[in-house]
Amino acid sequence: MTGTPRAPWTAEQDKKLRALVLSANSVDTIAEALNRTTFAVRHRANTLRLPLRKIARRRSLILIRQPCRGG
Repeated sequence: MTGTPRAPWTAEQDKKLRALVLSANSVDTIAEALNRTTFAVRHRANTLRLPLRKIARRRSLILIRQPCRGG
């Protein structure tokens, strides 16, 4: 194992991660809230089988559907 030692995920952090993912927060926002890197959040979400990909899809669909302002 290389790199810096990682703090283990607690049950409380797992619960908060689930809540943040299900409320469709961005990975950056989730990482900041949990004081983790985006890589750590993605890895843990994958381990817990949480649907991070749906967050990106939802946000891109919202951006596509918004009407243009100005012209």
